[in-house]
Amino acid sequence: MNQLHTLLHQLRLSGLRETLPVRLQEATANRLTHEEFLTLVVQDEINIRHQRQIERRVKAADFRKLKPLDEFDWRFNPSVSKQQIYELAAGHFIRAKGDVLFIGPPGVGKTMLAQAIGYEAIKQGFEVYYASIFDLVRDFLVDDALQQRDRILKQYIKPDLMIIDDMGLRALPKHSGEYLLEVIMRRYETRSTIMTSNRPLEDWGKLLQDVATAGAVLDRFLHHATVVAINGESYRLKDAAISKAKKEK
Repeated sequence: MNQLHTLLHQLRLSGLRETLPVRLQEATANRLTHEEFLTLVVQDEINIRHQRQIERRVKAADFRKLKPLDEFDWRFNPSVSKQQIYELAAGHFIRAKGDVLFIGPPGVGKTMLAQAIGYEAIKQGFEVYYASIFDLVRDFLVDDALQQRDRILKQYIKPDLMIIDDMGLRALPKHSGEYLLEVIMRRYETRSTIMTSNRPLEDWGKLLQDVATAGAVLDRFLHHATVVAINGESYRLKDAAISKAKKEK
């Protein structure tokens, strides 16, 4: 067995090596044929490699407090269409190079839903990257951004799905609209983007300090976009109220 483990290590079949003892016992107990046994251990290796790939892509996506869709409280906010969200999670819009805009007041679940859709996309083999609008602008504004412009652009253009969060929390620095426009234009009809906004679209000109650029961003982004409008109470306020009630008991 030690020699076999060494050989599996050399072949980088760590998944098979981990499950081999259990599979050997199973083969003996159920009198599996050689083909049945080999099929099981090879499938184990494939499954473990797939899970590790998902873990690597989740880490690379740089999510913020990721939660899967099955943890979303659909009853709390009936304005959210469960069917529509699960259709988006199926990834058809990514294959069609479409976009998604989540719009609504703070705390209603836009960020959680956007990231959960991103997580489902990763499980389907897509490359995903998450960033707030402030992260994006900051990356282009750093002192050596001109020297690293190609690397920065690649970071925001390469992923199959880009999630740009927190539009509208506060006004952005001058020229922010230019950076956002370049990312949106380069991704237009070639990659998919999800954006979340706390403010109505007519406010984007003020937020970006450039009405014309905001109009150009929205013209490209909304052309093939699904708009998901969410209203209702804040999840964060609900959680705070529950926590306060527990403490008062």
